Amino acid sequence: MRKLAAFAIALSMVAAACGGGSPGGGGAASPTGDQSALAPGKDVKPAAKITWWHAMGGVNGEALNKIVNQFNASQSAIKVETVFQGTYDDLLSKLNTALASNAAPALVQVYDIGQAYMRDSGQVVPMQAFIDRDKFSTADFEPAVINYYKYQDKLQSMPWNASSSIFYYNKDAFKEVGLDPEKPPVTFTEITDAAKKLTKKDASGQTVRFGFGPSIYGWFFEQLMATSGALYADNGNGRDDRATKVVYNSAAGKAILDWWKAGIDGGYFYNPGIDNAGATTAFQAGKTAMYLESSAALRGNITTVAGKFQIGTGLFARPDSKPANGGNIIGGASLYIMKSRPVEEQQAAWEFVKYAMTPAIQAQWQSDTGYYAIVKSAYNEAPAKEWATKYPQFQTPVDQIRNSPQNRMTNGAVLGVFAQARARTQKMIESVLLGQATTQQALDAAAAEVNDAIDKYNKANK
Repeated sequence: MRKLAAFAIALSMVAAACGGGSPGGGGAASPTGDQSALAPGKDVKPAAKITWWHAMGGVNGEALNKIVNQFNASQSAIKVETVFQGTYDDLLSKLNTALASNAAPALVQVYDIGQAYMRDSGQVVPMQAFIDRDKFSTADFEPAVINYYKYQDKLQSMPWNASSSIFYYNKDAFKEVGLDPEKPPVTFTEITDAAKKLTKKDASGQTVRFGFGPSIYGWFFEQLMATSGALYADNGNGRDDRATKVVYNSAAGKAILDWWKAGIDGGYFYNPGIDNAGATTAFQAGKTAMYLESSAALRGNITTVAGKFQIGTGLFARPDSKPANGGNIIGGASLYIMKSRPVEEQQAAWEFVKYAMTPAIQAQWQSDTGYYAIVKSAYNEAPAKEWATKYPQFQTPVDQIRNSPQNRMTNGAVLGVFAQARARTQKMIESVLLGQATTQQALDAAAAEVNDAIDKYNKANK
């Protein structure tokens, strides 16, 4: 209960810091050593019914329930019931309450930056325990996806909905100004040069189209650090051991903010503020010609701009040096099996997880939602092939994660206070773009505040 109490304290710290917004971020310490003994014995008979809490609404929720219905119809031993719990933040808050009253479900979907909370709760059966027990092969899994959810190289949860951030651009605008619509810019300088050409003013001098307009979003800064081949936090980005501080107030962090600030000051970068939706709306309306966004937005973007202009996709932005150790980080959410449930329910949850990871189901999930298929062989299935034909732009994010080197930079940072860190990063970027602080001043101030939060979290989760 001591761990659970510390978990609750940490969760409340982040909720307060972010106004109840996104908790968590990727990871802190968990029980170390061999955890395979936590899995039920092989002879345990699965429970007849389990509950799965998730945060997928709309089309994605329909796709999720479709898979569950198929699983329930495929056999008669186990029935999975799904319960939509609202946003990721809502779900994590409800889970914390449920754990305190021993009312947690058997299976839970938690977003990427909630990893630390889940491990530090002491209430999770690591997925590696089931994998080792059954000698379940993950050889066909996408390395970039599965590596994100490992701590000390052991898989803590099973990836479920995975995406990454990519570069979007308006092909028609490129043609208009003489840029090659099949050759998107990649480096900071290339994006700046293209943005200058793409920026358009009316007769009165008013800017009617900006060249580039990314949202002020903490995830993008993390991606830019990764494509720069730089660590966000110490101790191998918090993956080799608990992170004790962020280290983004480095030359790499300064280069990112200097580039962003120069574009704003030059009048060819648009600042939509701390508003991801605003950046997307501006791009779809033609107010910007290039921007950064998750690959999960691809299908919606293509549908919305149909008949207006063609969308192109490219690799996420990176420094001019294109460091060989740089690459992109996965985002999304994963599935956790909860230790507080009877072993029969844990076993039933594992049976469903294995079903959900089959190539046919993964191909269906990808074609129904636009998220990555977790297993490579899924792309040989008919639904995935049909998707690739209809949306050829989707090959960009697939190639991007496959071509990214796998190291501590590209695996992404894991922190117990990632929500707070992201919120503070966004304020940091905004202060620079608005001219309220120099890049180094802003970086140092943000790092100091986040490091204080990390220290408090670590002390609460010893």
